[in-house]
Amino acid sequence: MERSEKNVRLGLTLPLGGADKAVELARKAQEGGYEELWLAEVNGGDAYALAGALAVGAPGMRIGTAVLPAQTRTPMVHAMAAMTLSQLTGGNFILGLGLSSPNIVHDWGGQPYDKPLARMREHVEVLRAMLSGDKTSYQGKTLEAKNFRLGGRVSGEVPIYLGALNKQMLRLTGALCDGVCLNMVPESALPQVLGEVRAGAEEAGRDPAAIEVVSRLHVAMVDDQAMGRNLIRNVFGAYAATPGYNRCFEWIGFADEAKQIREAFAKKDRAGVAAGVSDGLADAMAVVGNAEQIRARVRAYAEAGVDVCIINPIADPASTPKVIAAIAGCLDGLELPGSGVLRATGG
Repeated sequence: MERSEKNVRLGLTLPLGGADKAVELARKAQEGGYEELWLAEVNGGDAYALAGALAVGAPGMRIGTAVLPAQTRTPMVHAMAAMTLSQLTGGNFILGLGLSSPNIVHDWGGQPYDKPLARMREHVEVLRAMLSGDKTSYQGKTLEAKNFRLGGRVSGEVPIYLGALNKQMLRLTGALCDGVCLNMVPESALPQVLGEVRAGAEEAGRDPAAIEVVSRLHVAMVDDQAMGRNLIRNVFGAYAATPGYNRCFEWIGFADEAKQIREAFAKKDRAGVAAGVSDGLADAMAVVGNAEQIRARVRAYAEAGVDVCIINPIADPASTPKVIAAIAGCLDGLELPGSGVLRATGG
């Protein structure tokens, strides 16, 4: 299936319940009108390996990473993987990178977690050079490479997206990248958040309309909304304690919750961290409710500025197909003007 020309599209996060079921779920989603597959990476399966399986098993779907930690692989390895996936998808692969967190990068991976803006800028610069096929030598503050050339050619181009939460990284994304990957940003905050992307693009002399907005939407489909919010508190509360997310939630209107979570986390008080997630913050982190409420909120995200709504069902594996089917088609007939960045910021 070719990607449609609709302004807004549905995507699905994979894997859900294990890599062995991913191709089957992707095909079911494709039959239901989902057009894209987006892969995150923490401590489970390898996103590049799974992307290769999906490219072959569900041809025609656009595949992207949202997001991979930039620092846990060298730029050379990212470039080789991106080239391979561009070939397997016929030029329909998006390379989405982010800083991740100190726990994942430094504690687990043994890699430095410092100079965030310089590190991301240099990753983008060196990857663009490598993916061009030219021999690349690069000397930066955080990266270096000498005389590397890909042993093949990318199919078309490989767009580079950044996962960004806070002002400086959002502006860097607007200045350098083809798209922004959002996570746990409520629709009400999209004008504020995407306004920074737009500002970064305009400062760099770039057209903000060319920047695509994708957002992971964590979905808990439940009849009891209070129970669903409690699930989100326990599943995602610790995210709000990490420096990047904590600063983001403080910035977009949850300063009291961010402070309470930060202080509880410092005391290793897990219950206190969960308790710090108010109903409002739980609704910012995830889409919680019955099928009708979820479909309405997904549409609200699209109307507010998201170009690709990436559904991540928070459910047991047996229930996941039901959630995927319930959301399918919710964006049908939704015609929106302009790009997400401009839609959100009144351009």
